[in-house]
Amino acid sequence: MKTLNLLTSALLLVGSTSHAATITIVNLDSPGEGFNDPTVVPALPSNPNTTLGAQRLHVFQTAANQWAALLKSNVEIKVQAAFNPLTCAGTSATLGSAGTVTVHTNFANAPVANVWYNAALANALANSDLDPASNDINSQFNVDIDNGTCLNGTAGWYYSTAAADATPVGRIPLLPVVFHEIAHGLGFQTFTNSSTGAFFSGRPAIWDTFLADATSGTTWINMPTNAARIASAISDPN
Repeated sequence: MKTLNLLTSALLLVGSTSHAATITIVNLDSPGEGFNDPTVVPALPSNPNTTLGAQRLHVFQTAANQWAALLKSNVEIKVQAAFNPLTCAGTSATLGSAGTVTVHTNFANAPVANVWYNAALANALANSDLDPASNDINSQFNVDIDNGTCLNGTAGWYYSTAAADATPVGRIPLLPVVFHEIAHGLGFQTFTNSSTGAFFSGRPAIWDTFLADATSGTTWINMPTNAARIASAISDPN
């Protein structure tokens, strides 16, 4: 999950663009809302669409294409997405969230046994769709940013897809938020309960082999107790 006042970043090991992945946006919005909002808006230099819904979809597919060019997978990655009212207040707001739809373990070619993998990552490693009936990533983004009902009446999302474009004062660029959240769905995600410290169904996530305590540097998979992970979840020295 990403909020306005907390941005996390990470690096992803990527493959050659000659083996680019295919990432498809699956529109979950109902007619007249979200990606289907018919409100007429002016075209932008990098986003020629003239309805609010079409501009949103263009941003999402741009973020998907950017990830696809970096990743290596022979299995299509399906990202289901919707614009919904999310938590917001005068000075803070949830911009969006994303995560895997299913998790997988001990599949063919799994590099580490007995840990959970996000669907998109597991499919890429297995070189097959391990759950063809399901999409791979679920995401939602805050429609109230555009409605002016939070962040002290912010002017809304900005739907440019060019990094060189200057974001107008009071607007929030959507593209970096979507790019960030898709990363969680691809694999930057723990399934360990930060409140109880317990692994999901008794197994850690592959990300827990990288997720480390900010003070001690100990990874979550190597912590001896649930209590240690509970403490680590709030141990940021900053």
